[in-house]
Amino acid sequence: MNNNPNLPREYDAVLGGELPPPVSGVVLGGIEGVRSRLQSGVVKAQVGALSEALNYGDAGLEIVIQALENQSGQVRLSAYNILRSAVGGSASLSRPEPSVKQALQNFNPYEFFQCIHTLKAGYKQVHSVAISPDNKIVVCGGGDNSYNSIIEPKVWNLDTGEQKSDLRFHHTADINWVAISPDGQRMISAGADQNIMLWYVNTSRHLAKLNKHSTIIYALAIHPDGETYFSADGSGYIKIWRWNWGEEIATLEGHYRSIYALCLSPDGKLLISGGEDRTIRIWNLNSQREIWSLQGHSQSIRSLAISPNGRYLVSGSDQRIKIWNMQTGEQLFSFYGHGDWVRSIVFSPNGQTFLTTGDHNIKVWDLASGKKILTFRGHTEAIRSLALSSDGQTLVSGGADGVVKVWRF
Repeated sequence: MNNNPNLPREYDAVLGGELPPPVSGVVLGGIEGVRSRLQSGVVKAQVGALSEALNYGDAGLEIVIQALENQSGQVRLSAYNILRSAVGGSASLSRPEPSVKQALQNFNPYEFFQCIHTLKAGYKQVHSVAISPDNKIVVCGGGDNSYNSIIEPKVWNLDTGEQKSDLRFHHTADINWVAISPDGQRMISAGADQNIMLWYVNTSRHLAKLNKHSTIIYALAIHPDGETYFSADGSGYIKIWRWNWGEEIATLEGHYRSIYALCLSPDGKLLISGGEDRTIRIWNLNSQREIWSLQGHSQSIRSLAISPNGRYLVSGSDQRIKIWNMQTGEQLFSFYGHGDWVRSIVFSPNGQTFLTTGDHNIKVWDLASGKKILTFRGHTEAIRSLALSSDGQTLVSGGADGVVKVWRF
């Protein structure tokens, strides 16, 4: 068999066989046939050509990578899915896998997100959503801004949209935050009733109820080691807890007003907080002391997210987004983000882009330039929370319209 990828293989249909085609002839197969169909302008033919391209080794792989920049969204998405399958081992490639992974990292798939589930939370507003590390479960918390209510976190199967469990214990006011442990087995909820509730996710078993805060709890965060978690309240206090049935370790004092956002560095050494005093405070968790503060917002800080490599911090305030260098404290970019408070920020797994929300829209931004890549409308009311799966393939949003939406492409 001829191993030249520029010549058709034995199963390819061509005009003229192995003889040189006539001047007016058209090559229908082989690597040249793939290239020809990709230049045809017919989307169906282009997608069909891509499905055959990997039959021609590295030359075909290069064609698929180039198709990530095709004018047709359908062709770009087809190329993206082919490369994902190739990395997953369904194709035999002589080219080193890192080159394919790099091509995938440089591709922005969020333009293809579509809502696959709209889940009714059962309360007027959804304040917080979280996805389990195995990407199988979504949890939400919310309420109707009233006290003496029966409010519980809701748990759904992320693939089917089926509600998984009915929790037997409840909060008596809005749940402002939910979080799932790194092992995916435990969950925390906290909110306006000043209580923290600990649960087993799969069995709905109630672990503990903690009430050491004297004011509303606005934010939670779980340490990467899964053994420690943090809660922040309306008085400016941050409490550190151990999972051991809710043992309180310490209280961090520095903010003098409500704290609305917490996040942790990927290595678990730093805790970052922000709130109504317009200051971002950075805490060393070994010493349990504030080591740094960042100032620049003119309004309260409602959201924080740190890049996967720990080098950049993004903060959200009243309509404004800021990007900070975590090594120098330098403010790199400051720009208009949404028509309301920027309430939620999540990074893509590759750390090159991040997503934000606060009004009706979800926006995708380029970290390196601070430029907006994409906007898509999410809910009929303001969106309060976003969560992105660990593989970046699934986005969950919760809003003031009382629903949770699951997006995939």
